Amino acid sequence: MAEPGAWQLMENIKVRIGIGIAALVWLTLALLAGQGFSQVPLRIYSIAGTVAALGFALWERFIWKWKAVRYFTGVPLVAGTWRGELASSYIHPDGASVPLIPTAIYVSQSASKWTVTMFTGESKSISEHAKLIHDPDGRWRLSWQYVNTPRPGVRDRSERHKGAAEVYIGSQPGEGLEGAYFTDRRTDGELRFPEWSSARYSSAESALAADRFNQASPFVGEN
Repeated sequence: MAEPGAWQLMENIKVRIGIGIAALVWLTLALLAGQGFSQVPLRIYSIAGTVAALGFALWERFIWKWKAVRYFTGVPLVAGTWRGELASSYIHPDGASVPLIPTAIYVSQSASKWTVTMFTGESKSISEHAKLIHDPDGRWRLSWQYVNTPRPGVRDRSERHKGAAEVYIGSQPGEGLEGAYFTDRRTDGELRFPEWSSARYSSAESALAADRFNQASPFVGEN
C-alpha cells in the first residue's frame, strides 16, 4: 500500500500544530488573566482560535517550506520554473517523427495545493488537478491532469485537448524532474526538466531564453 500523500502528511502535521498553538495560547492567557481553568472567559477561547487560524494560514503559505520543517516532513520543494524538453510519440502523415520540443513548466506549491502550467512554443496547458505523491520506495512524484490550449495559428493541426502527466523528482542535484504524459488524442511522450529557477515565467519564449536557471536540488538535504 502506498504511503500517505504529501497533502495528508501536511494536514496531519498542521492539525497537530494548530491544536498545540491554540492550547498554548489558551493556557498563557488564562494564567495571565489569573483565572482558574473552569473560569476562563470566552474571549480567551476566541483569541486562541484566532491565533490558531493565523498559524494555519502561515503554515499553508510559508512555514511548511522552511528547511528545518522539511527536514522532518521530507516533502520536496518543487515550486518555481523548470526547463527542459518534451519527446512526443506523434508521427506525421509523411512518416516523420517530431523533434524534441523545448518545454518549460511553472509549479505553484503550498502545503496542500499544487498547480502546474506547461509551456511550449505552440501551446500552454494548465492543470485541473495536481498532487504530490510519496511512493513506498521513498521516491516523490508530481502528478497532474491538464487542459492544453494551442495558439490560434496552429489549431488547424493541433486541437485543444486534455491529458495527464507525471514526473518523478530526482533525489540528487541535477536529476531534476523526469516522467511521461499522455493525451486524449492518443499520443504520449516523455518529459525531462533538469534546470530550475525560482522566478516565474509566463511564456516558453521568456523561460527558454532566460539565464537565471541552474541545476535543481528540491530535497531538504540539498537545499
